[in-house]
Amino acid sequence: MKIQFTEAQVALRDELRAYFRELMTPALQAECERDMGEGGGPLWREALARMGRDGWIGLGWPEEYGGRNLSPMEQFIFVEEVMRAGYPFPFLTTESVGPTLAEHGNAWMREEIVPKILRGELLVSIGYSEPDAGTDLAALRTSAVREGDDWIINGQKMWTSLAHFCDYTWLAARTDPDPAKKHKGISMFLVPNSDPGWSCTPVHTLGGVRTNATFYDNIRVSDAHRVGELHGGWKLITSQLNRERLSLINFGPISELFNQVVHWARAEPGETGGSIAELPWVQANLARSRALIECMKLIVYKQSWAMTEGTLAMADASAAKVFGSEGFIEVYRLLGEIVAERGLLRSHSPGAAEQAARIERLYRTASIITFGGGANEIQRDIISAAGLWMPRASR
Repeated sequence: MKIQFTEAQVALRDELRAYFRELMTPALQAECERDMGEGGGPLWREALARMGRDGWIGLGWPEEYGGRNLSPMEQFIFVEEVMRAGYPFPFLTTESVGPTLAEHGNAWMREEIVPKILRGELLVSIGYSEPDAGTDLAALRTSAVREGDDWIINGQKMWTSLAHFCDYTWLAARTDPDPAKKHKGISMFLVPNSDPGWSCTPVHTLGGVRTNATFYDNIRVSDAHRVGELHGGWKLITSQLNRERLSLINFGPISELFNQVVHWARAEPGETGGSIAELPWVQANLARSRALIECMKLIVYKQSWAMTEGTLAMADASAAKVFGSEGFIEVYRLLGEIVAERGLLRSHSPGAAEQAARIERLYRTASIITFGGGANEIQRDIISAAGLWMPRASR
């Protein structure tokens, strides 16, 4: 069986590559590198707004929200190409929270919030994990207490990535303090980060990437900020996480980096004549890397097709996330061996080479993806129970 894009999809990919070659100016590239691939800077925001004006962010969204009404596959091609170009795209907002708001949000969210997301004017962070509720998310203690037509929210969240420059937090809070089952008493809210009761402190990770601890001190929001049914937040959480897990495995950047290492190895002279690329062990590393990347592509394309057909399964999304996140680490390791000692130097260190320094940084940061969207150990439990119908693990 030969799996390939349609002619229209190939044309779309080529159009996007030309678009991003023009968009990614040296100044924007430097800002993105300086921000550790997170975004949030002024040039980054300008570029996001331009993508929104040009209609790219909502490629696979319905026209009623300002999209082009293409399929999830075309939407994935866009995200793959924007990430390949080196732009840190806010996929958590556009590819996971945004679609969930469009499907389950009220009229205000669908008419005001979602169109702003597609115009590149509004960003949303995710508030799930807490100091005592990470793997066991249903143990969360952040509370939302009804007071008339409003809700009073108090609590703390951990690992609220990008919250320091987002407009809202997609927040899970307990609205029933004594449910029959603990995951039954959770509701979802869209909390404005501009509220005086909202604050955050940075948490710097091994890779240098910033995440945040966020705090919610007597924040008052109207019932219009509640998403979906009261006490029905668990369903929205699992729906959003399935989309997030698939979005995390974007192979655009690693494919581009692989190509760069191949070109470098072909041009770099070896110690005994010829190029480094002629060494058997280098060829083996490149072959293993290429095989892993191609497997990632097939898995993600299959899941994108499943989203088009409305058949995306929880176990499949978890499997894609586990294979892809651990595959990233292995590919960066293999490529790091090829560039040798150059891959041990951080950017801006004396003697550092830009390409090798990027491998060093990505290798350090890749472990984050193994627990983003749910730790891989828990994903394996999901695959076992929901995909293989084995007994659930007792945790």
